[in-house]
Amino acid sequence: MIALTTYEDARDAFRRRELRQALYDDGVELMADVIVNLHGEPHLDRRRLENRLFRRDTFAWYEAERIPPIIERVIGPNVRSGHGDLLPMARRVMMSLSVDVAGVDLPDGSEEEFDTFYELMDRLAKASTVAHATGDRDAIRARGRAALREFEERFFAPSLERRRRLIAATHDPSELPRDVLTTLLVNAERLELADDVVLREVAYFPWVGSHSTSGQLVHAMHHIFRWLEDGRGRRESLVSEPDLLQRFVHESMRLHPASPVAMRRSLEALNLRSGVEIPADESVAIGVEAANRDESVFGEDATEFNPMRALPDGVSPWGLSFGHGAHACLGQELAGGLEPEDAHQHHLLGAVTLMAGRLLELGAEPDPAHPASLDSATTRVAWGSYPVIFPVG
Repeated sequence: MIALTTYEDARDAFRRRELRQALYDDGVELMADVIVNLHGEPHLDRRRLENRLFRRDTFAWYEAERIPPIIERVIGPNVRSGHGDLLPMARRVMMSLSVDVAGVDLPDGSEEEFDTFYELMDRLAKASTVAHATGDRDAIRARGRAALREFEERFFAPSLERRRRLIAATHDPSELPRDVLTTLLVNAERLELADDVVLREVAYFPWVGSHSTSGQLVHAMHHIFRWLEDGRGRRESLVSEPDLLQRFVHESMRLHPASPVAMRRSLEALNLRSGVEIPADESVAIGVEAANRDESVFGEDATEFNPMRALPDGVSPWGLSFGHGAHACLGQELAGGLEPEDAHQHHLLGAVTLMAGRLLELGAEPDPAHPASLDSATTRVAWGSYPVIFPVG
């Protein structure tokens, strides 16, 4: 295996078509032909299609109309009780949002139904990323297969049937739901998509959108809490200045990419611009976390949390945490926000900043009686639990 650890090599590798996605090879049963696993023209065709769902105006609508009420609904019970855990709170917020994007109907609208869906997505996430698991991988895969079957029967099949009826009865495509499932169905014949491919693609969006982003929210809140405890600033400034808070979120995203290593497989021999030689049929580990801490790009304090960091031109504040090039994460701006292209546009903050701001506004603090703990079921550095308290009354 060839390991790439510099920012230059990592960014170059992300752009190379000679390197195909390999991160999900161990979970291929659940990830076959899903957009993130496609390569070449099939990937570009699918991405061009789904990119239409991830537009600035769509992000602006989510931030104004959809994300705030989801946050209030999810964290309200925790605020009233005075305590909660950041990880499930964040996952429930992001999963509620991801369900909309994917096009999955939750017809009951009950907490019990959502709990079932949440548990299925958790099993799918663990099985799809089984390469990082520390437990029995065969058992994790088996639980994932069972979760996909249950998801198909209870949620996917009814959602599929409803959208097929809508498509058949609608003459104006603009009146159709703007979600992944509807988009794939409208274009299924042209892309030659089988139903099982559509199933896996629609199942992918809720778990990836909720698990990766929720982890980033918890990392960001941990850094913010440490910053406040050390007396380096005031909570009120972060609440009243969302642009400042977003800098904290982006810096945390840089230090803690959802996947610290991106795996690729070389389809042919190639040389990177730096001179690194990669033979054909070689495993390549793109060290995203290492690249994001490259001192030649991010400065001598690259391993430290510094939200006021000055960045070179062309370098994202979150580094390569959302990938780069053709395989960059479709939802990166929905999670992290988007700078305005001109003075007439609204500064999009992203779902993570919006939730972090609301938690701070409501007085969230680490629970001194229940310390946070890391997740021992994965080799990734991820929080398994992060209890917080809220002022009551």
